[in-house]
Amino acid sequence: MLAFTPTPVLPGDASAAALAAEAWRQAWKPPRVRLLLLAESHMATSAAELACRLRLPAGLDWPGPEGFVRHIYCPAYGEPGLVPDLPVANAGTGQFWRLFAAIEGNPPPTRAAIPDLAARLAAKAALLHRLKARGIWLTDASLAAVAGPGGVRVAPRPYAAALREGWRHHGLDLPRLDPAHVLVIGLGVARILRGQLDAAFPGRWQAVPQPMGARGLAPTAALHATLAEAARRHAD
Repeated sequence: MLAFTPTPVLPGDASAAALAAEAWRQAWKPPRVRLLLLAESHMATSAAELACRLRLPAGLDWPGPEGFVRHIYCPAYGEPGLVPDLPVANAGTGQFWRLFAAIEGNPPPTRAAIPDLAARLAAKAALLHRLKARGIWLTDASLAAVAGPGGVRVAPRPYAAALREGWRHHGLDLPRLDPAHVLVIGLGVARILRGQLDAAFPGRWQAVPQPMGARGLAPTAALHATLAEAARRHAD
């Protein structure tokens, strides 16, 4: 868990959101991490949103804490029916579900593909369980949210400061995992933390654009192929 509570850098983001996001990440952490996916951050989540109760279907095999947070490991993120009291829109992060599904070469468990909520959640959970069994884990470089709903983002200087503060935690924790490979999702993350990543994972990391930045069929296909190949080489 976190050794300190990071300072929020976006208005409306609760300091407790960092702890909630980390709790969901830890719930899906494999016993042995083989392929580490290092993304940017969770999405800003207010104190009122953190207090919203989740209405999960009975029998859903989705381990984790009880509260809501805007992170892909939280089942209610992107599923408005599970948090009807949420005060702000809950679009989710479909791009990362497409990334996860691309690791297996399968269609993503989207609302269009699986309209039934219970069936869609079961498909998402099954995908996460398969990735965990292969030793594939997603964590975030910044422990404080650097982006929020509606496309809100922090300015470059606090963005870099948030990533470097996050490394106060990661600099000890992530190298101990000794993954076979690290895939940094976000060229900005790689640029700011290049020195730290080189020291922690010499010759064992690479960077790809964020899925939101890989616009167009060809860049998206290239991103998905890179992720699938990294998983094939290091997590099979």
